[in-house]
Amino acid sequence: MKRYLALFLTLCLILCSCAPGGSNGSVSDKNPHPNTSFQEYTNALFRESISSDALSLNYSLAHPENYGISKTAGGFPPLSVSETAQASSEYENALAKLESFDRTSLSESEKILYDNLKYTLEMNQKGEEFFLFSRPFSPVTGLQAQLPVLLAEYTFDCREDIENYFTLLRSIPSYFESVLVFYDHQGKAGLLPCRSTMSHILEQCQTFLSDKGWKLLLTSFRSRIEACDFIDQEEMLRYRKENKSLIKKEFVHAYENLAAGLNSRMDACPENGALCSYQNGEQYYRYLFADESGSSRGPEEYLKLLKAWLKKSKETLLAYAKKDASLFANLNLSPGKGLTPEQQLEHLTTAIKDDFPEIKEVGYKVSYVDPSLEDYLSPAFYLTPPLDAYDENAIYINGSDRFAGADLFTTLAHEGYPGHLYQNVYDRSQNHPLLSYALNFNGYTEGWATYAEIYSYKYLGYKKEEIGILRNNMIVSLCLYGICDIGIHLLGWSADDVYAFLLQNGSYDRETSDSLYENIIDEPGSYLKYTIGYMEFARLKKTAKSHQGDSFSEKEFHRYVLSAGPSAFSVLEDHLTDQ
Repeated sequence: MKRYLALFLTLCLILCSCAPGGSNGSVSDKNPHPNTSFQEYTNALFRESISSDALSLNYSLAHPENYGISKTAGGFPPLSVSETAQASSEYENALAKLESFDRTSLSESEKILYDNLKYTLEMNQKGEEFFLFSRPFSPVTGLQAQLPVLLAEYTFDCREDIENYFTLLRSIPSYFESVLVFYDHQGKAGLLPCRSTMSHILEQCQTFLSDKGWKLLLTSFRSRIEACDFIDQEEMLRYRKENKSLIKKEFVHAYENLAAGLNSRMDACPENGALCSYQNGEQYYRYLFADESGSSRGPEEYLKLLKAWLKKSKETLLAYAKKDASLFANLNLSPGKGLTPEQQLEHLTTAIKDDFPEIKEVGYKVSYVDPSLEDYLSPAFYLTPPLDAYDENAIYINGSDRFAGADLFTTLAHEGYPGHLYQNVYDRSQNHPLLSYALNFNGYTEGWATYAEIYSYKYLGYKKEEIGILRNNMIVSLCLYGICDIGIHLLGWSADDVYAFLLQNGSYDRETSDSLYENIIDEPGSYLKYTIGYMEFARLKKTAKSHQGDSFSEKEFHRYVLSAGPSAFSVLEDHLTDQ
């Protein structure tokens, strides 16, 4: 059952008042008032999911032995097409097992887990139908893109961690080879990624193969191993020597073979990468839309909503301009200029206290992406810490010239407070059933972070009208991205169509338009979790306001959606209705 159970974060980069018992930065496997058999069942699923490979284990738990899990873990399991039929029946069996529990006997947090697990199993069962559409490698979210950072941040708390790390390095060539075999199956089905996407992945591999690419893994290993107080000098030198050998023989060799394999398959790749251009691609996009957004509404319904939101925000901006055009001319678009990222985060932690529930104080570090990775990673990301050691958090900022115009303040609000870092710390303090922390709901996590980013304009010291301009300007951008995603992958828009649409809705040059088109082709559905996720939170807030009237509290609304934890929006809405 490992195929569907490995739900945690093998890829854990996120472009992600304290409850009693959460003050030590750990999550307990004891749930107050549990249904014992349900807890045993879901805890077993949790243990199996996070121990599927050493990377998942290292990023999930600092001390797995406290949860009955061995420290020793294997490398990356190869991708297998032959397991598809078996996986489908396993989902069916898992659903039957889940439904054998009496939901009415469960605690509130267990009911939410029950509903979210059922949603996940049903989505994954449906997803098996589209397994050959999978994109294990992609320019931004693919494993090959994120692996260098994940390996560079891999923590060493004991000798087993170091040995597991070496096991991972040894397994990379066979995993990459299994993906190339997977590409052959895709080729036979006419489902290979398009030529431009494959070229972007190939260029990325070639960058990693340069000295500045793979040497990151030597310098980061050295700094981590030198900080280990459980080994002596002789062991440290031996580990450094072994790491250097494995990086050169396994990591570099794996990327060399991958680059050669991608190049040899290039001629079989189609020119058009829009999903609707593939056989059954339209049906796959509908599945992907639901999976990425976490929403029960379909793309056609959301296309209408996006157009309505776009129209409303543009009209609002026009009204501001007619009222006082100087508002736009005098608006400071770099409010945090002159402050370090740490100083900006410190300001945010204080500023949000009246609007968001208090959380425990935790540590964090802000780092810049290694220059060798800048071209292929997001503008910024939050690296999720282990469940039982969430006192230390990491935010990465991409210093690429591509993002020179980005507002660092709101980026840090998205990744830090009250975005991913804040939401993650709040969630970990709630003592949810363990499996809750292993289910993945990107629409919720990225929707919340986008909501937090837009909300953060309040903390910049702007006038009400200026805040309105900034918020509506961002909503316009989100709507444009969401409409383009649907337009390209469901309606078959070309690059020319995207450019024409953007010109109708603002001043965009062709280079910017083509870059957006390529991003959406490379990462189908990627913008949906931000756009649709934000819109779902806005809709939930509107519903809460209409129900509660004058008694509505922003802080209590935030407490509600955070206390439920990452969920499908249908589950979150049902939970809200029950309150």
